[in-house]
Amino acid sequence: MPGVYTLQIDWNNDGDFADANEDVTSDTLEISWERGRDVVSQLTGRFVSGRLEAVLKDQTGKYASFNSASPLYGSILPGRKVQLLGKSGSFPYTFPIQFDRPIWSGFLDRIEPLPTVEGFQMAKLSAFGPLGYLNERQVSVAMQTNRRTDLAIGDVLDEAGWPAADRSLDTGQTTMGRWWADRKSVLNSLREIELTESGFLLETKDRKIAFENRHHRLAAPHFTSQATFSDAAAAALSYRNPFKQIDPLPFVFNIFEARVRLFAVGGLAVLWTHPETGASSPLVTRNGGSLTLWASYPNPDSPTDAFAVDTWTTPVATTDYLANSVSDGSGVNLTLSIAVVATKFANAMKLVITNNHATLDAYLTFLQARGTPITQADPAKVVAEDAASQTAYGERTYPTPPEWLPDTQEAQDWADFHLGIYKDPIPFLELSFIGSRSAAYLAQALNRDIGDRVTVVANTRALLGINRDFFIEAERHRVVPGPLHEVTWLLSDAEQFSDFWVLDSSALGTQTRLAY
Repeated sequence: MPGVYTLQIDWNNDGDFADANEDVTSDTLEISWERGRDVVSQLTGRFVSGRLEAVLKDQTGKYASFNSASPLYGSILPGRKVQLLGKSGSFPYTFPIQFDRPIWSGFLDRIEPLPTVEGFQMAKLSAFGPLGYLNERQVSVAMQTNRRTDLAIGDVLDEAGWPAADRSLDTGQTTMGRWWADRKSVLNSLREIELTESGFLLETKDRKIAFENRHHRLAAPHFTSQATFSDAAAAALSYRNPFKQIDPLPFVFNIFEARVRLFAVGGLAVLWTHPETGASSPLVTRNGGSLTLWASYPNPDSPTDAFAVDTWTTPVATTDYLANSVSDGSGVNLTLSIAVVATKFANAMKLVITNNHATLDAYLTFLQARGTPITQADPAKVVAEDAASQTAYGERTYPTPPEWLPDTQEAQDWADFHLGIYKDPIPFLELSFIGSRSAAYLAQALNRDIGDRVTVVANTRALLGINRDFFIEAERHRVVPGPLHEVTWLLSDAEQFSDFWVLDSSALGTQTRLAY
């Protein structure tokens, strides 16, 4: 589908899309892509990994991974960068968008051949966004104190190996008293921080991982509607079926509970001892041989009120470990020939033990790990609820309280803030239009982004009594031969966020409720 869309894959993984066969546009028969939240609500919806699928012509077997005659043989691998560009050109008209602007970016998942006996061969390409690319990885981050939410997100992305240049992080509004990650998936670790901030984690069109703090949409340009879609006959931009109001009742919550966890630091103590001694002492071979062991605390098989480790102590020779040429300790003392490199996490310490003696193997006859443990104090819980809403809609408790709120005051502010928005129904919409209908529609299809503000009028034919602003929470696109570009947006109400007041950001006198 040349002219408007360009689909590219970095087959040789060199960071550009300029090599032979990396522009697959001429082979593309149809394409669909999506980005955004899994459900429309800003409160309960979470940004899920974007998806892109394309059907490609494959008359020569170019996209068959087992075809050794293909110029791509050996290069059709998961994780190759994929990008879809929108470009100025004829469709058959020009339209006002930036030349060669990314409208979806991610990573190759797979290509499946679609062979036919009739002789017209095709292949199906699937790709996912950055969050999907990282989701299989686990991270461990050492105990952090007084850590701002955006810095903690940076810690997780650093541990996952995600480049600093490929992220865009707002300054967090919440500072967590303590925070750590203990062998958690990247996505779960990020979600906990996102919930604590009441922020928004998302993928950008140009393959970045972004983090919006909770004030992000309370500042310009989110005050201003970027377009108006109306059901009036003379509307410059109109919508089509499917157009519907999404049931608002599942998103009504009139009880918000938040738990605050505080911690106490204990004194220096032995937190772990290696269980193998005597004849079972682990062997570290001579002349640079190494052994990797993990000290974990607390021991999951032993009852304890300990929660994590504030600070691990780097192991000290003779105090924390002993080594000998004989497993029962009766041979040559090799303790000073042993080097220990410790990598510290919240609930574990990785110990890489190296034997530097040139001629003698070493047995670790004793090994322990010391540190200062953390215990959790009795949790404090705060609650905000609305009796009128409970009378009208029944008791509805928000099911996912934040994990790392620093104190009861912030917990109360968190609960009050969300209660004020979600105790009553607010409108959510699903809106569709044809992007290939005209230059104006195509500009909306390709220029609008997650979080953009648009106006919807649904008074004339839709009869919903709606004339108000909404935020785009998810987008779905499908382009098929014709060409026909179908667009669907999920929209959340923006009006509930228009009367919050933020210092140095909001318009004084028009935003009257103080945001926390």
